[in-house]
Amino acid sequence: MVANYSLYSLPATVLVAYYPYFYKSFLVTKQTGNWNNINPRENVNKAERQMTQEAWRKAKRCEAAHQNGLETFPIFATAVIAANVTGVPTLYLNALSTSYVVSRIIYNSIYINNESAKVANFRSLVWAASMGISFSLYILAAKRSSKR
Repeated sequence: MVANYSLYSLPATVLVAYYPYFYKSFLVTKQTGNWNNINPRENVNKAERQMTQEAWRKAKRCEAAHQNGLETFPIFATAVIAANVTGVPTLYLNALSTSYVVSRIIYNSIYINNESAKVANFRSLVWAASMGISFSLYILAAKRSSKR
């Protein structure tokens, strides 16, 4: 019997989604020596003049990667839960949930570190693949549910 690790992918995905936020905080603090915790969502915008343009653009991309991670998490999380509840085989659960986490790590890395249009297109393909993984879990769950 294979152990089911798919539910561990949920907190892992949260960590992956928040990594860009903490990296952005590091960039702003390193460049400005300051972090305004009263209104932290405005830190990057307010720090633009104090940061190098390269660091500021990277911090903005960190914000976008973080936001995308938050937007896609509920889709993935409900897919994992649905697949678990309906009894999708563990092998599929583990493979797909691990693939999702890896795809999100790749997505973040590309988003944060890239300024090329060609590489940005690849980032979109990685995003589409991660969404495909979530939808695969939904489809597997639906098939299992209809067999009951």
